[in-house]
Amino acid sequence: MTTVAPARDTSARAAARRRDLLLLYGLGLLVHAAVALVTRSPSYVDDHYYFNAGRMIATGEMQFPELLEPYFWNYAVAPDALPAPGFAYWQPLPSLLAALGIAVLRFLPAFRAAQVVFALLGALLPPLAYTVAAQVGERRHAMLAGLLACFTGMYARYWPLPESFTPFALSTAGAMLLSGLGRERGRRWAWLAAGVCAGLSHLARADGLLVIAVVAFVAVLPPRWFRGEYVNVPARQRALSAVLAVAGYLVVMAPWFARNLAVFGSVQAPGGLNALWLVEYNDLFNYPSNLTPGRYFAAGWGTILAGKARALWLNLLTLIGVHGMAFLVPLALVGWVRRWRQPWVLPMTIYGLALFAAMTFAFSLPGMRGGWLHSSAALVPFVMAMAACGLEDTVRWVASRRSTWHVASAWRVFGGASVVIALLVTIAMTAQTVGEAANSSVRLYAAIGETLDALDAPADARIVSNDPPAMHTVTGHGGIPLVNGDEANLLRAADDYGASFLVLDRHVPDGLKPLYEDGPSSPRLVLIETYQHESSPAYLYQILPAN
Repeated sequence: MTTVAPARDTSARAAARRRDLLLLYGLGLLVHAAVALVTRSPSYVDDHYYFNAGRMIATGEMQFPELLEPYFWNYAVAPDALPAPGFAYWQPLPSLLAALGIAVLRFLPAFRAAQVVFALLGALLPPLAYTVAAQVGERRHAMLAGLLACFTGMYARYWPLPESFTPFALSTAGAMLLSGLGRERGRRWAWLAAGVCAGLSHLARADGLLVIAVVAFVAVLPPRWFRGEYVNVPARQRALSAVLAVAGYLVVMAPWFARNLAVFGSVQAPGGLNALWLVEYNDLFNYPSNLTPGRYFAAGWGTILAGKARALWLNLLTLIGVHGMAFLVPLALVGWVRRWRQPWVLPMTIYGLALFAAMTFAFSLPGMRGGWLHSSAALVPFVMAMAACGLEDTVRWVASRRSTWHVASAWRVFGGASVVIALLVTIAMTAQTVGEAANSSVRLYAAIGETLDALDAPADARIVSNDPPAMHTVTGHGGIPLVNGDEANLLRAADDYGASFLVLDRHVPDGLKPLYEDGPSSPRLVLIETYQHESSPAYLYQILPAN
């Protein structure tokens, strides 16, 4: 009996964990499905871009290796002509996943089919949070972490979108977890799998290059004290772990590197590093592009440091208000301070610090405009796990000083309250961010599409607009973005890319405000129609050929 009882106990615990994980996956799927149902169309530039590419891949309109696109969305990677090779700025995994859903679920509208894949994947985040907390705490911590990860505030609207949030968060969190497993237990397969996950991270976002760097760094770290036990891993074994991780990474990324080399002449797509030299975000729309180190440093250290200070402030606000939903921040900090050196937490700690530094002090402008929000989504399962553990740490600390506190009762009350607050924050944030702003743009572009159809505009007519991917989603027309310049600069870009229509709404750069407010000075711009958009007029112009 003494030999059987532990086995039965272990089996019971394993069965309980499986039930917990299934329950959390089901609840996560329910939440993501509800959010997906109230999201009727792509919502912003990134979302439209990934969805369009997924649809065109699924229908055969985009063919490997070029994956030609009928538009581009910024001039930092402006091609010589349209159509142009795709994914010059962003990575392909979100579109490949969207294409999978669209190709398999043909009985659904394309956007709904893409959402299904992302909702199914996004529902894995609560089990991931459960797994992290289970490694550093008890089952009760794991359940609370998983429940909190079902209700993630502002992030809830993004998980079921055909975007990079979900695949990047899952693959990066997976890479960090597997690194912890390899670090703690010396499993060689874990390092290979961590490298594969890092490759998927890079295939989802260019920032994924940082993920494999962190995995390899963790692999070669010298021995440290973890959980009071000395982990003595020989240097040769640590080096082998790093090699295995890089090998796994290359299994995923080598084909895409080969594609980039064939299409762009380099393994790295041309757009990513240009963002280092932004003086202001609208510099992405300078035409011709002039993002150079010389221009950047000529702006002066006052301008440069002011931008980085603003990025520091906004990224900290995102960390507090989005990742921690404000009320979880103190608990997560307590949990993290007490556990950051444990092998299941250390890799993500290193990644989080490195990412924050990169998005604040290197890619400052794109970082504070969404880069940090996107790439730090991988922190969510760990923040929830640390908050769950930190809650008990805090309760025990208070109970040790107040005899009237009962730890178990206080844990249940505050744990339940934290889940309810997370649910309410999620409902409020989702209701606020899903809907009118995005739908109003879709309605405007739909009205423009009807006007163009009435004019018998050619199917390949190109449009200059604020959001070429969204314009293509709604109307099927390709085109180019507005320029960060004046009317003459805009006409130059239109001529270079053969655009024959222009859409202007109130969201124009300073150089185009005279055109929007006072009308064109060039006789080449002929007003076709005026629309009401966000309580302001929007205009459709025809661009006549230059004499």
